[in-house]
Amino acid sequence: MKYKLLLKAEAIKDIMDAFDWYENERTGLGVEFLDQLEDSCNQILQSPNRYQAYRNQRIAIVHRFPYKIVFEIEAGIIVVYAVYHDKRNPEKLAERE
Repeated sequence: MKYKLLLKAEAIKDIMDAFDWYENERTGLGVEFLDQLEDSCNQILQSPNRYQAYRNQRIAIVHRFPYKIVFEIEAGIIVVYAVYHDKRNPEKLAERE
């Protein structure tokens, strides 16, 4: 099955915030983060069911960076709800719903 990717507004904000932080740390590091994020999203699109589900949500790890992608599979669409740092409290994500 071919899936489509939908990034929720909160996930886009997460990505932009991480990009800005990494770029401020070192020019080009934000682009490297985006590249790794894209690779992770492509892996999700290829095989979303390989990620274990918990309460209908699945989590994928962004390689090289301490970030996780929280997503659900809804009728052929991969819906990304958050891209969050490992040190962030995951319970805060529940407040978004």
